[in-house]
Amino acid sequence: MTCTRENGTCTYSALYPNLEIHDIAHFVVEKELGYADAFYGLLAQGHAISDFQLPRKERPEALHPTNLASEALVTEHIVNLLQTYYARSESNTEIMTQLKPILEEHRLPYPSELTPDKLVRITRDLQRLMTKWEVLPSGGELELMFEV
Repeated sequence: MTCTRENGTCTYSALYPNLEIHDIAHFVVEKELGYADAFYGLLAQGHAISDFQLPRKERPEALHPTNLASEALVTEHIVNLLQTYYARSESNTEIMTQLKPILEEHRLPYPSELTPDKLVRITRDLQRLMTKWEVLPSGGELELMFEV
């Protein structure tokens, strides 16, 4: 995966098997909810993909969970639920219901931006992009534009 920032600098990492859905789900959620301080926004701000792959204690101070914006943490929980439902090929209509207690447990706010209509769009876009990913030939590219 290669991310090119607006200033032309890049950060990149190998994509590990079956983890591409995680990165694509982040893209869809952050774009639909208008988040600029979650994974892709943090990459745009100058962090490297490899920073997120480090053990938590070795990450840059700004990427320690206690220093991240709540939208970054909320996004991670949404993405994890989306992955679970996608892997099981199940409808994700219960995500909003399941998300509330998870966020309460972690003392995170429920995102007012996450409406039932937006969840439908997130699900549709995730499915569309995963279908594109799955039919890519070896060495092919799936180019996504994330604007902050």
